[in-house]
Amino acid sequence: MDDEVKNYLATRGYSPVYGARPLNRTIQTELLNPLSVMLLSERVRGGEVIRVGFDGPRNRLHIFANHEGSEVDGIDGMDVDYNDEDDLQIEEMD
Repeated sequence: MDDEVKNYLATRGYSPVYGARPLNRTIQTELLNPLSVMLLSERVRGGEVIRVGFDGPRNRLHIFANHEGSEVDGIDGMDVDYNDEDDLQIEEMD
């Protein structure tokens, strides 16, 4: 992980009101969720070292796969946009 990645996470995970408390959620959504998909699709395997870079033009992180892997339920792990909350639907239960 280079300094650009660390700066991106620190910037996204800081709030003037809450300080660094949102950092945990930022790391979860920006790094751990995509990495989990990559593990499930075998693009990264347990015990391996991964390389994470910052994609400046798209303003997001890029996790480099170690293997070609396979799709998980028809979803390519690198193309999932975890920040797109427009697709989120909440259904109330009685």
